Order: sequence, then C-alpha cells, then structure tokens
Amino acid sequence: MTKMAFVRVTWLFAACAATLAQAADVPALVGWSQRVELGTLVSGIVANVHVQPGQTVNKGDELISLDDREFRSEVQRRLAEYGHAQAVLEEAQREDERAIELYDRTVLSDFERNQALIALQAARAAAERARAVLLEARLNLERSVVRAPFDGLVLAVNAAPGQTVVSDLQSRPLVTVADNTLLRARAQVDAAQAARLETGQALRAIGRGRALEAAVIFVGLEPVGMASEGPRYELVVDIVTDEQMELRIGETVTLDLE
Repeated sequence: MTKMAFVRVTWLFAACAATLAQAADVPALVGWSQRVELGTLVSGIVANVHVQPGQTVNKGDELISLDDREFRSEVQRRLAEYGHAQAVLEEAQREDERAIELYDRTVLSDFERNQALIALQAARAAAERARAVLLEARLNLERSVVRAPFDGLVLAVNAAPGQTVVSDLQSRPLVTVADNTLLRARAQVDAAQAARLETGQALRAIGRGRALEAAVIFVGLEPVGMASEGPRYELVVDIVTDEQMELRIGETVTLDLE
C-alpha cells in the first residue's frame, strides 16, 4: 500500500469513527416526569393558601385549605349518631340473647323469637350505615385540605383566601405541582440504536455542558417518524437533576448512547 493510499484509508476510518460518534449522540427534549393539577372533591371557602408559584414543597405539605368548621361539625354530629347506633345495637344483642334463652325454655313463641332477631339485624344495619356516614364525613374533612402528592415545585396557584370553591363531582384545579427532581426527556433513535437499549439501562445525558445521570424508561416498538436512514423510534429517559442543575422544560439535552 502506498503512503497516499494509507493516508486516505486512515482519513476514511477517522471520518467513519467521527460519524459513528455523532450518531451516538442523540438530542432529547426535556419535560416533566410528573405534573398534576390538584383540587378538592368538596365544596367550601378557601381559608388559607400556603404556597406560591416557584416554591418547593415536600410530599404531604399543605397547599390549599378550606374553612373546615362545617366539616368538623359534621364529623362530630356523625360521631354522635354512630355512638347512639352502637348503643342500640348492644341493647339489641342483649335482647336477642335473652330471647334465645327464653325460646330454649319454651317460654317464648316463634314469632317473638323472630321479632328479636329482626330487631338485631335492623340494629346492625343502622350501625353500619352510621359508620359509613361517619367515614364519609371524616374523608370530607381530609379532602378539605389539598396536599402535595410528592416532592416538587409549585407551578401555578389558582386560589385566594375567601374564594368559594364549588365542586360538583368535578375537582377544580387550584394548584399545579410538578416533580423537579426527576425530569423526563424524549428522543428518537434508529432501529440499530433501539436494539441496543433496554428498560432500566443507565445512560449519560449532557445538559448545559454538564453530565447528568439518566435511565431508559421506554423504547418504542412502533416507528414514530421516518428519516433518510429509516424509521425512528421513541426513546424515553428519566434524568436526575440537582440544585445546581435546574433544566427548564423545553430545553434540549444530548443523550450519549455509547
């Protein structure tokens, strides 16, 4: 091989290697991994707004709370009704036990024995209904407070103290929260790249010049687009962020598929 031919082959090899390296770098669009609009399933008046847009929250933190006086009053009323139903049930049980004893001694007729049994069944049903109503009242008290479902960032607040919230079997969005600790990026890869990827596989993402940890969440089986080299498949990855690296939604990161 002549020196010129050797140089040419070397150049072609380097060019192919550069092309493959570029092909291994795939752009991906950043989005939220979780984004939810939260509201209440009960109607009432907003008492407190505990957060504002841009504020970070922890799972379980109070975001919006309604005036709970009516809900607490309802719980107390239902609790009293349940206590009364339990007392009636206990008395019906004692009467049924006495009826059984008298019936065994042939002192009580079949009709009287059946009446005691029917009264016991009615008392049990009433106690169960009272328990269910009490549970619903307690749930409504809990639902009067909107809490963060996960650690994240408040994106929007659509409530103010004194505002009336009418929930006619449909929760009205009062606050929007997103998970800013784990972002989700979407890209498109060719068939060869898709074949080398699997769920859970660790990848490296480059954003704003920094390396970030990423993991494959989904590799599509059906094409979502076409390119000159063939069909393209969806690739979804989760990217772990930190306080020093706050990517914005809509930014592009580069996924290293090597």
